[in-house]
Amino acid sequence: MKGRARVFGHDVTLDEIHPSEYFSLDKEKLLKGLMEGVEPGFYRSVEEGDIIVAGRYFGMGSGRESGAWAIKLSGIKCVIAESFSRYMFRNCINNGIWPIKIEGILDQVDEGDKIEVQPEKGQIILETGKELEFETFPDWVFDMIRSNEVTGI
Repeated sequence: MKGRARVFGHDVTLDEIHPSEYFSLDKEKLLKGLMEGVEPGFYRSVEEGDIIVAGRYFGMGSGRESGAWAIKLSGIKCVIAESFSRYMFRNCINNGIWPIKIEGILDQVDEGDKIEVQPEKGQIILETGKELEFETFPDWVFDMIRSNEVTGI
């Protein structure tokens, strides 16, 4: 999959990814909350296939699934971070979003860069042509992500 990098820093909490006042079964309201605690109005600028790139501890602080729901609703299919909270990591998998861990990714990607992610190979190709490797997923994770990529929330 190929996409445009949407870059955020370290320690982005779930309350910043999706503030609780946007929790709703109404998909439009849910989507409006995406990254609202970090970049108000972010949902308006998201394009299908964008890729979130973040630093350490992405999604820390809560186990609410609404952050992953909003990410999925926006058309983002991959989040690359230096590390994830275990809740966010699993919520991404459960919702068909690839959670890729790469140390030092923030030092190598700028907002708007084009990125190609190849989960089967455990490889990311940056706009510069540089290739980064990550540990591939076990088969059950591939199955779970693929089965949830096309389902609704």
